[in-house]
Amino acid sequence: MDAFKVWLRQYWYLAILACLGLGLAWWWFGRTSSAPVTVETPAAMASSQKSTSSQLQSSDSTTSVGKAGFVHLKGAVKKPGLYPVTENTRWDAVVKAAGGLLPDADLSQVNLAKFASDQETLNIPVVGQAPVAPGQTSSGAASASGGRIDLNHATAEQLQTLNGVGPKKAQDIIAYRDAHGGFKTLDELKSVPGIGEKTFQKFAPQLTLGP
Repeated sequence: MDAFKVWLRQYWYLAILACLGLGLAWWWFGRTSSAPVTVETPAAMASSQKSTSSQLQSSDSTTSVGKAGFVHLKGAVKKPGLYPVTENTRWDAVVKAAGGLLPDADLSQVNLAKFASDQETLNIPVVGQAPVAPGQTSSGAASASGGRIDLNHATAEQLQTLNGVGPKKAQDIIAYRDAHGGFKTLDELKSVPGIGEKTFQKFAPQLTLGP
């Protein structure tokens, strides 16, 4: 006991430092243990999940994609017909697959940036042609010159609007046009097999020649 008193007289400042250290440790431990702990209730969790779900649905609704399958491209394109599409195929890609647009195509009435979806139909009109309502078929390749059909640019579908021209005869006209670099005169149409003077006179007033 005497030795402790002697040590205490010599090293009293160590005892004070020890007390201060213990007091600081006690204060720090009490501060951290009293910090509030946030516990998320089931209701709060459900609300958070609902909010996240709503955000995802909102994001999905702003991205409209198509449906894989086949679409029908008609009108002022080089090769109208059926074309396969995926969920991310746009009409611009379908037009390119069809060989591209004809020179007199009117893109002001169509949206080629739209996603193409299975069983859809897109009709690309020519300049001067009235818009075609959904579910209807174009009445022909009306041009700026009196609604007549341009023999050098008309598609098979457009040629079939002429009296007496069916699918085969329309293809024969296009084949002759491609083989001879286009028609030089309207009368040259009579050189196509199956088109005589009488047949020619039926639809000659409906025709015009483009460059």
